[in-house]
Amino acid sequence: MAQLAPGPPVPVVLGVALTIARFERLRPPGARRRTRSVRLRIDPSLELIYLIEATLPGNLECLTSLTQPNLSSLTLQAARVELLPGVVGRRLHHGPTLTALASGNCFLTSHNHKALIASFSEAEVQPNVIHMQVQSRLNLLDYLRTDWFTVELSGTHRRRLNQPLAARLQLEFETRASTAY
Repeated sequence: MAQLAPGPPVPVVLGVALTIARFERLRPPGARRRTRSVRLRIDPSLELIYLIEATLPGNLECLTSLTQPNLSSLTLQAARVELLPGVVGRRLHHGPTLTALASGNCFLTSHNHKALIASFSEAEVQPNVIHMQVQSRLNLLDYLRTDWFTVELSGTHRRRLNQPLAARLQLEFETRASTAY
């Protein structure tokens, strides 16, 4: 019987550019103010929730190492959100910073299975970067070794956005391979 020993860890980095849309009113243009005030009494933060997601193919170049037959595990090691400056015409436009965000969660979804992988609170938020806390050490190999998977970032704003907030979600994974003796 062959014994399996873990090989050296191999890093995998997945970077996804995401844009949190600017604040848009929930009520139609002709609605009266009373509707909004009733909604705010029920939940004042109702209009300050954001959800962005990207559905990505499993054959991305950065994921090619996941096709190795002896790969046994894939775990998240680090997650961060980085501010991407906006470009208007040919001038660099400095829009809102990441300090507009109050909290957030990052999920991976594949084959109708959703896993919370990282999160952040106001304590981790800096103007240009948010270092998220890894929430699980799940083996995510089956999530990323598929035809399509979804990366989601959701949470709450500290204040309304007047313009879109462009960010890059960077996920760093560690792979482990088994080798037979």
